[in-house]
Amino acid sequence: MNNQDLRPMFSYSFVPIFLLMMGIGILLYLLRKKKEKKPAPVVVKPTTKNLFEIKNRYTAQINLLEQNFQNQIISKRDAYIELSRLIRNFIFEVTQIKVQNYSLQEIKRVGIPSLSFLVEEYYHPEFAKESSTQINGSIERTRELIEKWK
Repeated sequence: MNNQDLRPMFSYSFVPIFLLMMGIGILLYLLRKKKEKKPAPVVVKPTTKNLFEIKNRYTAQINLLEQNFQNQIISKRDAYIELSRLIRNFIFEVTQIKVQNYSLQEIKRVGIPSLSFLVEEYYHPEFAKESSTQINGSIERTRELIEKWK
C-alpha cells in the first residue's frame, strides 16, 4: 500500500454535539417544568355573618334569574350563562379562588365536586344554539349548592 492511498482520520467537531446536547437538556427542562402541577388554591372562609349575607344575595339573584326566564325576558341560553356566572362569582366570594375565568378542567382541579358538576351541566346549553335540557333543575341545584354551602 502506498501512503497516498490512505485517507486522513475523520474527526467530529465537539461544538455541534455540545449545542445539540444543550438544546435537548433545555427542552427536557421546559417540558418537565410545564408538567409540574400548580399547588391547590388556598380556601379562605368568610365569617358566618358574611356567609349568610353572601348566600342571601346570590339566592335573590337566582330567584330573579328564574323569574326572568319564566317571564321570557331572557332565553334559556342566556339563563345558563348567567347561572354559570352567578355560581362562579359565589364560589369566588366564599373561597377567594378565582374560578370566574377557569375552564372546566381547571375547575375540576380545584377540588370542589359540586361546582365541577354544575359547571359541567351548564356547558352544553351555555354554548349550544339550542338545547333540550331543563333549566329549572339546574336552577334548583345551583340554589341548593348556595344554601348548603358551609
